[in-house]
Amino acid sequence: MFDTIDLQISDSKKEIDDYIESGYQYAEKIKHHYSRSLVLLIVSEYEVLIENVFISRASKCNDQILINYIKNQINKKFRSPDIRKINEILKAFDENFYVAFCNKINNTPSHTAWDNLLRARHSIVHKQGSLNLTYEEVVSSYQETKNILIELASLIL
Repeated sequence: MFDTIDLQISDSKKEIDDYIESGYQYAEKIKHHYSRSLVLLIVSEYEVLIENVFISRASKCNDQILINYIKNQINKKFRSPDIRKINEILKAFDENFYVAFCNKINNTPSHTAWDNLLRARHSIVHKQGSLNLTYEEVVSSYQETKNILIELASLIL
């Protein structure tokens, strides 16, 4: 589920360590570059993963017309996958999904980390403000936010 992101983090850690070990004077700039790249990758992959969770649920009905409709609607919703949008979709499916999801993730470290990643993405994409997360914080936030997708998948599927 998270292979693409995990691979990129592993590769970037190796490169950063190599730069630091070699005494490369711009190692911090390299870390900043990877921070930005990882934020964009994580949020982009999360959009796809969230869409796939809902599409997988719709696919259980074996009605291709309905599946296509759900794909289209979900795709429009997740240009930036904030928790509010996930909640809207859950409410549209079933109020009980929404309540269960909120009970699991509201006011948790995972929720905070999710919001931090989305704010960071917004600052990068819209060039408003600066990236306020270090490379280590991006990686840590990613590890924490995986819980939200796992909860969503377990609830929907």
